[in-house]
Amino acid sequence: MYQPNGTNATGATPHRALPRLVGRVLAACAATVLVLVGTATPSLAGITGYSVAGTGGAGLMVRTSPYDAGAATVAVLADGTRFTAECAVRGRNISGNSVWHQISSPANGWISDYYTNTPGFNQYLPGEPECGSTPPPTGTREDRALAWARSVIGQAYTNGDLGDSNHAWDGWCDNFVGHAYGRAASGYASAIVHYNSLNARGLIRTTGTPPAGALVFYAGAAINGYYGHVMLSEGNGSYITSAATVRRVDLSWPNAPYLGWSYADPEWTGR
Repeated sequence: MYQPNGTNATGATPHRALPRLVGRVLAACAATVLVLVGTATPSLAGITGYSVAGTGGAGLMVRTSPYDAGAATVAVLADGTRFTAECAVRGRNISGNSVWHQISSPANGWISDYYTNTPGFNQYLPGEPECGSTPPPTGTREDRALAWARSVIGQAYTNGDLGDSNHAWDGWCDNFVGHAYGRAASGYASAIVHYNSLNARGLIRTTGTPPAGALVFYAGAAINGYYGHVMLSEGNGSYITSAATVRRVDLSWPNAPYLGWSYADPEWTGR
C-alpha cells in the first residue's frame, strides 16, 4: 500500500505444480475458469492428450467466456478428464496463467490452462493456434478493472501479471490499482503522490459513495509509512485492497484518514 512503484520487491515464484497438487477448491468457484461457448469456431486444431488436473476434486468449470468473471458455466470437468483443444487466447489471469483453451470435447467452451496437465506454464500448446474469432473484453474500463481485481482476491503475489516481477501485493497498493487498469506500474512513487497529483488536477471528490472502479485514497500515516493508501471501490460500499492477500474491506482504514475518491487517471485506458 505504501511502497514506491519504481522497483518491485521480489517474491517467491509460484509453481504451477504446487497449487495443482494442493488442489484449490477455488477451481469450481473463485478461480473462475472462464469459457466461451457458441462463438464461431476457428480452424480446428483438435489437440488431444491433455487432461484436467489440480482442482482438488472440485472440478474445472467450462465457461462461456475467457474474460468475464460472471460467465455462465456449461459443464464441470473432473480431474483426469481428457479434453480436445481447438485454439487459445490470453484471457483472465489465474494465479499467473492467462492462457485459456477453447475446447470442443467433452464440452464446447473455454477452460483455464492453470488447471490442466499441459506441458508449459502460461503457454499455448505446441501447434495450438490463436482463436481469431474470440471477442475482446467488454464493458467500460472500470468494469474491466473490477473484473480483474475480483479475479485476484485471495492472492498474495503479482504472479508476473503484465510482465511485472513477482512481488507481494502487500505494501504496493498504488501498484495494485495500476494493475487493475492494465499498467504494470502506476507511474507514481506512492499512493499519496498519486492523490496529490489527481487533487491538483481537480479530480478528487469528497462526497457520495465512490462509484464502481473509483480509486479511494487515505492520508499518509504511521501505519502506511506516510506513503498513503489507495484501494478500488466496488460501488456498493465494498472496496478491494492489497494487504497480506488481496481482499474486500469497508471504507474505513485503520489510523489513516479518508481523503476522497477519484476516477482513475484519464490517461489510463484500462485492460
